[in-house]
Amino acid sequence: MQADNWIDNILTKCTIVEQESSNESQLVDLLIEQCYIQADIQKKDIGEFFASAFDLLISAEYYGSISHSGWLYCPDKEPRLFFHFTNCCPRHVLSEQFFFNPSNKPTSGKIGTATSRLILLFLKGIFKRKNFKEEILKGTEPVDVIIVNRESKKILFAEIKASPLLTLSISAKTQRITDEVDGEIFHSEHITTINSNLYQTPIDLLIPSLENGIWTDQYFPLGQRKDEKDFFWAFKGLINLLKSNDVFFKKYSDYWNASLKSYHPKLNNNIFWLTNACGTPSPIPTGWKKRRVGSGYESVSDSKTSVGMDRTDDIKKGIYQVLKLGSEGKPTSIKWDYKVGIVSNIHPARHFDDYLQSLKDIIWTNDKSGRAKFARDLPSDQKIFNLFDGIIALTKTYSRDEWIDKLFSNPNSL
Repeated sequence: MQADNWIDNILTKCTIVEQESSNESQLVDLLIEQCYIQADIQKKDIGEFFASAFDLLISAEYYGSISHSGWLYCPDKEPRLFFHFTNCCPRHVLSEQFFFNPSNKPTSGKIGTATSRLILLFLKGIFKRKNFKEEILKGTEPVDVIIVNRESKKILFAEIKASPLLTLSISAKTQRITDEVDGEIFHSEHITTINSNLYQTPIDLLIPSLENGIWTDQYFPLGQRKDEKDFFWAFKGLINLLKSNDVFFKKYSDYWNASLKSYHPKLNNNIFWLTNACGTPSPIPTGWKKRRVGSGYESVSDSKTSVGMDRTDDIKKGIYQVLKLGSEGKPTSIKWDYKVGIVSNIHPARHFDDYLQSLKDIIWTNDKSGRAKFARDLPSDQKIFNLFDGIIALTKTYSRDEWIDKLFSNPNSL
């Protein structure tokens, strides 16, 4: 009964996943509804729509911390300011022109905290849509998330490894910036600048749109931040967009799905350079910056921002955590039907074959004799256990368990 006591003890310390603002749950519900609508219209699996919607939710969280500094001035076409999340001008890269500019990427700690909390809120919204009775609990050491059905006594302990595929740049129209030298007026090129009118300026979302085979910049009004306390301004803006603009989510999800296809297998096309962990341009563009520290050139986005559970260090840590959680509880749990796994927004598209393919079907047991070579060497009633009951992602789930199949399968409609 030791494992059951351990599980019960952790359950008493966990908390139900709650919204920090009604804007969060309202946005989650609208996004999930749009996913079902588009999956039904396009007759596609809903998983990638879920993952694209989750990136919008994460983006709204990031936009809550925008400041006056860190904006990129781009003079092309109509002058605009961009607050962007990869190290290049997001408008010019669509025409395969690279202008280096430091991104506004949140710190890894902020990314981890935001994705861990919001993916649970998003899963809670999906479960509500499917009328599931399971509770989703924010875990405490040594587990990130617990999903539990108290009636059937089924419980999943899981590690969260999640990170967005992309974060849309936001943009504001601006005057053309000029400089004067010896009485002669010069138009400024790409420069990092301050958006001094942030709280009075309408802000747009940049969504690349494929027109006649060419990716072009398209803008959707997001609203504006009133002041430094107005953290949820982008949540409200996305809610208004989803309610008022019939083409917004389709345009966005079309772009997101094309970006996933360019992420893996890697396509060196223009929208690839707006995805996380895209690396350094090759060949090196003219004028591209050398690294500020060390040799070589700057990346557009480095491997620390790898997508979903695709960062190799995260995969290795996740494997250990699943093995540890399983060995602690599975052999001696009697009251609970105890499962373990990893939860993410996107499956490890690049690294599944190298790191998980050979492990996904492993089963294990304890052998106190230390001499067993075959199953026949073990007692006839010896229990065996899955290493992974589920490698779970919004896009694709690998499961060895019927309950996890039920929770995370992605039919186009209910």
